[in-house]
Amino acid sequence: MDTLSLTLRQRKLLHILQNQENLITGSELASQLNATARTIRSDVAAINLELKPFNAKIDSVRSKGYFFTAQNPDKIRELNRINTAFFNREDRIRYLAFQLCLTDTPINVYDLEDEMFISHTTLENDIHILKLLYMLKSPFIDITNEHSMLSFARDEKKRRYILTSLIHEHWNYNSRENAIYENEYVSEEALDKMINIVSQCLHKHHVRMEDTNIVWLNITCTIMYERLSSGYVLPKASPASKPDAAALKASEEILSTMETLFSISIPCQERDEIYLFISSAHILDPAKITLDNLCRIFEPSVLDMASEYIDFLRETYHLDFSTDDDFYITLLQYIRYILAPVHRFSTQENASVSKSHLVTELELAWAFQDIALKYTGNYLNEIELLHLAYCISGALEFHFDLHPEYKLSTVICCHEHMAVAWSVKRKILGAFEKYLKVTALIPVNQAKNYDFSDTDLILLTVHKKIADSALGKIIEISPYISPNDIRKLEAYLQSKRISFLYHDMASVFSLLETAYWHEEYEFENIFSAVETLGSEFVSEGIAGTEYLSALLQRESLCSNAYCSGLLFQFSTISARKTQLSFAVLPRRMNWKNHKIRVIVTAAFTSSDKMLAFKLKHFFHVLNKQYDIANTVHNRDELLNLLTAQPDISI
Repeated sequence: MDTLSLTLRQRKLLHILQNQENLITGSELASQLNATARTIRSDVAAINLELKPFNAKIDSVRSKGYFFTAQNPDKIRELNRINTAFFNREDRIRYLAFQLCLTDTPINVYDLEDEMFISHTTLENDIHILKLLYMLKSPFIDITNEHSMLSFARDEKKRRYILTSLIHEHWNYNSRENAIYENEYVSEEALDKMINIVSQCLHKHHVRMEDTNIVWLNITCTIMYERLSSGYVLPKASPASKPDAAALKASEEILSTMETLFSISIPCQERDEIYLFISSAHILDPAKITLDNLCRIFEPSVLDMASEYIDFLRETYHLDFSTDDDFYITLLQYIRYILAPVHRFSTQENASVSKSHLVTELELAWAFQDIALKYTGNYLNEIELLHLAYCISGALEFHFDLHPEYKLSTVICCHEHMAVAWSVKRKILGAFEKYLKVTALIPVNQAKNYDFSDTDLILLTVHKKIADSALGKIIEISPYISPNDIRKLEAYLQSKRISFLYHDMASVFSLLETAYWHEEYEFENIFSAVETLGSEFVSEGIAGTEYLSALLQRESLCSNAYCSGLLFQFSTISARKTQLSFAVLPRRMNWKNHKIRVIVTAAFTSSDKMLAFKLKHFFHVLNKQYDIANTVHNRDELLNLLTAQPDISI
């Protein structure tokens, strides 16, 4: 039988390229897969060796990226899926979770070691990660590991949740199958039938749901059938209230059709679960929502939470979104969903990639946590926060329409005739007028005598040094504005578009003089690092114990680790003094699959809290530009790197 001998990362890499319409760079692939560009090159070479007999190949265009070609793409898709493999920790933990969900008998850990060809220490580490994933997070299932026997609690509802999430995690939206793994538990025939049933019933009763929730529903119903057929039933519960008539009709028809088609009987508590999910995920028709009927559509708690959040953003960060009606209605729908009895947020995007694109927005989303706790009794998890951050990102776009004063003052410095300079101006404004205003067109020879003190950005059409006052402001472009020029400007403006939040704050470098420095620390795990570095601020009287609690809470809910190199952790709980701490680790530390060499810890006074945005952006840019994990080994090397960056460019 034909197979591909690839690691899971290589299979994911191949899957990404198979579903990529445009060229994708090695750095973009590296970000998605938590790897280095060098690793991606090695993986591509290994994949191409495996693909050669099948007339398929990953090819590349210099400086543009990779693309996939195949004589029979469907054949490669099938070959790229696996059933059981133990190439890395993710494979092993997935296998463990499946086995523990499907057995009522505790599993001997020594049998697992033999089965997966791993050491006892490796298995113990895997079990620790398993607990972090499923015992300390939803669904909070009890995991017992005693006398060399491992087991999940006999909680049918939680086991089904884990089974569904394992299949849903790598769902392939391009076809009716799992992207990388074989469907280890549900049969494809049953799943195909369920997909048809759900689609027809939802359409018939005019129930609109997001794609990810429909996939979850398809898998949930199929797993229900498999579990009921094996004699596993959800425990009896009080009947659920069913005010959503359309969701009730759709759920009843789905379940009745299942009973007929699969010759099973579905009890009331199972029916209630399906109704609650459909009702919770039932999308409102945005065309029917207006400012005049909000009070009739949304519960008072939803309206109160949205108002409190908008007020907080205005008072704390001077971001006034109160006139953005579209954002307000979208925020109401988001809050309505997180208040629903059942809600499932998921993403096909790597969370680390999302975080790298939402550096500022994620902090603004984090500001919702106290409101969430007040009204729901719980904090938002990472995926919920990322969805809110995307919502904030859209609001910030419109914010520039309302505040033209935030546009970057731009001078175009062109070595061609003035007609060319004017053409450059029109093309630049055509693409980016929302973010910048062109204040002058000047020949290159005038640049040395031009006053750039009030200029935020200089677009220069030649590679030439101009006035010293222009340092940190220059982007070189071509006179004809190439696609690469647009990408460069887009990346720059993306990073600068929220600089108004911290533009007048103190220089980053002024904080280095009083910073704490450590080169001796080695940590056993993530939380020991957070606790040790945060405790220093408490013991020095800079912050109270609530500061340390906030650091640990942030790490447990939404880690600051989203790329290798330097990790920046902080809390905006008011401190008595603004303080930084730098820890340069003797050996790189594995933190959420990222190799961390430097940990920066920060505390801020109430008047300096906006510095968090400036520092987060500063370190984000630094991580993108330098391979800190491999090139920084001590304080002096880090200081040289930090002080070489122009503060004006932040």
